[in-house]
Amino acid sequence: MSQSKHLGKATKNTQAASQAIGSQKRLFPVDILTEYPNNQGSADLQLIINGRDGRDYAVKKPSDGNGKIPASEFFCYELAYRVTIPTPNWAYINLTDGDLGFGSAWEGGVKSFSPALVLQILHNKIKVSNLKVFLSRLYAFDLFVNNVDRHWGNYIWREGYDQNLIALAFDFSRACFEVGHTGYDALRPGCNTQESFKLINLTLNYDRSEALRCLDIIASITASEIEDMISEIPTTWMTDKDKTSYIDWWGSQARLDRIVMIKGNI
Repeated sequence: MSQSKHLGKATKNTQAASQAIGSQKRLFPVDILTEYPNNQGSADLQLIINGRDGRDYAVKKPSDGNGKIPASEFFCYELAYRVTIPTPNWAYINLTDGDLGFGSAWEGGVKSFSPALVLQILHNKIKVSNLKVFLSRLYAFDLFVNNVDRHWGNYIWREGYDQNLIALAFDFSRACFEVGHTGYDALRPGCNTQESFKLINLTLNYDRSEALRCLDIIASITASEIEDMISEIPTTWMTDKDKTSYIDWWGSQARLDRIVMIKGNI
């Protein structure tokens, strides 16, 4: 492809992205340089890429699942940031079909997952900074966003400066808009979130006061703040009608009742 044709394509992608996002902010989606074979064994992750910004990303597309996975990922990452639950960085990704994907940055310096690693971490054989706070807040958060799939492969254990590990949460594909934000599926015995919590609780890594504090912060977030947040969700991920419906729900008594109900079950 000639340079002029390439620049023309890039310009069209950027214009389409700006229209789809519908935000006044100047946002620059990342172009794909290379697509990697997906050998991660994940049903929800179909695309891993190297982007023009030099980073690798795990990408969720609007065609994945029931069509709400990118919106769920976006919203959960942004909400997690507001309640001090660390996640990887993320970016909009320019897909080859002209649409946008949600890209979660592929972290370096990460410990390979294994059951033995998890047990070493939970038994404090390997130090993780603020582990109990992280696990406790994330549990409450997952219940609120109805994430049914918090299994041990959906945690990142990254090397930190002080030789301790740093914990990050990722993969909210089976949460929120994708599975239904008003349900209580994540409280059902047997789901991955509850099975993981059993081990967290058994190894004394659960602090209920931190879980309650997370829910209190969520309760304090206004509908106006949520409107500002989800205005940046591309319309191909979430319709304007669905955005309005969620904003209205956030400002309703139903959301507060949900938080009270979760508090009574943690």
